[in-house]
Amino acid sequence: MSGRTKLTYVESKLFLRDPTAVFFVIALPIMLLAIFHFVTTKSDDDAATKASMAAFVPAMAMSLCLTMLALNLLPTTLATYREKGILRRMAASPIHPGNLLLAQLFINLVTAAVSAVLVLIVGRTAFDTKLPGDVPAFLVSFVLGTWALFSIGLVIAAVAPSSKSATAMGLSLLFPSLFFGGAFLPKEDLPETVSTIGDYTPLGAALQALRDSWENQWPQTLHLTVLGVIAVAATAAAAKLFRWE
Repeated sequence: MSGRTKLTYVESKLFLRDPTAVFFVIALPIMLLAIFHFVTTKSDDDAATKASMAAFVPAMAMSLCLTMLALNLLPTTLATYREKGILRRMAASPIHPGNLLLAQLFINLVTAAVSAVLVLIVGRTAFDTKLPGDVPAFLVSFVLGTWALFSIGLVIAAVAPSSKSATAMGLSLLFPSLFFGGAFLPKEDLPETVSTIGDYTPLGAALQALRDSWENQWPQTLHLTVLGVIAVAATAAAAKLFRWE
C-alpha cells in the first residue's frame, strides 16, 4: 500500500468516526426528504405546485449536504491540522503534506457522491420521489455544483489559521447562502431581489440547475456559467493563498 493510499485510508477512518459528518451525510438529507414529503403531501396546493416541490425537495436536500461539507467540515478539518502543526510535521516526513489535502478532497467528494445516491434511492423507494428527468443535465449540475462549493471551502481552509476561525468563516457564508440560494424557500416564493442575488451564488446556482434537471430541462446558461466561474476562480485563489503552516 502506497503512502498516499494509506493516508487516505487513515483519514477515511477518522472521518467516519466523526458523528457530525455521518449526520450531515446520511441523517440530514433523509430527514429533509421525510419532512418535506409529509408537508407537500398534506398540503392543499394545486398539482403544478406539488410537481414543482417534487423537484425542489431532493435538489434542496442534495445541495444542502454539499454546502455543509464544503463550508463546514472540509475547511474546519484542514484548519485544525494547520493549527495543531500536523501539516508542518508532515512536511519533514516522506509524505508530502499536499497528499493530506488530496486525501481530504477525495474523502469529501466520495461523501458527496454517497449522499447524492442516498437521496435518490431513499427518495424513490420510501417517498416515491421522482428521479431526475435529464440524467446528463443532473450529472453536469452535480459536478459543477460540487466543484464550485468545495472550491469556496478550500479558500476558507487556505486562509483560516485555526479551526474556530474556519468554523466562523464557514457559518458566516452558510446562512446567507441558504437564504439567498433558495434553500429555505423555493426560488419562486422569494422576493425578486433576493431571487436575483441567489442566481449568482454557488448554492443558488447549483440548486436551480439541479431542479431544472429534475424537471427534464437543461440548466440555464446563467447558472452553469456562475458555477464554472466560481469553481475556477476560487480554486485558483485557494492554490495561491494556501499555507501549510
